[in-house]
Amino acid sequence: MASKRVETAKKYIDHFATLDTQILESILADDYSHEFGPASIQHLTPPSFDKRGKIEHMQRLRRILSGFPVTAKQYIDSEESNKVVIWATSKTVFRAEAMDDSISPSEWEFNGEYVFILSMDANGDKITRTVEFLDSKETVDKLLVLMKKANENLQKG
Repeated sequence: MASKRVETAKKYIDHFATLDTQILESILADDYSHEFGPASIQHLTPPSFDKRGKIEHMQRLRRILSGFPVTAKQYIDSEESNKVVIWATSKTVFRAEAMDDSISPSEWEFNGEYVFILSMDANGDKITRTVEFLDSKETVDKLLVLMKKANENLQKG
């Protein structure tokens, strides 16, 4: 049987499928913090988010994405440190209205790879801190380009 920590971690991973911020509201601690790594991408993203910032970030993503399904390849549960480490992959699902024909449908797909380190509260049902390591090369070379294009397409109307 999975620990409460892993159950909470699975809810966190599952929220990406629909970018449901209500799930985040229920599993992020009030004093939550979120950091991105590696350091080489810190200039591309806010260096960190609090709970409200994380939720607002996901709401912004929902403008251009209908989902960002994340699939866990492995969960590592550490009772001693009260953390769960997740190695995962993802796939973007851009909203139809955010895409255009200048890029082929297959090129609108971004497949990412991540490592999340989730620190939990004493009960294991709230996440107090996330450190998210992204595939920095693919994020810079592809994902950010697609997101910029999608936002531009929405602004055109």
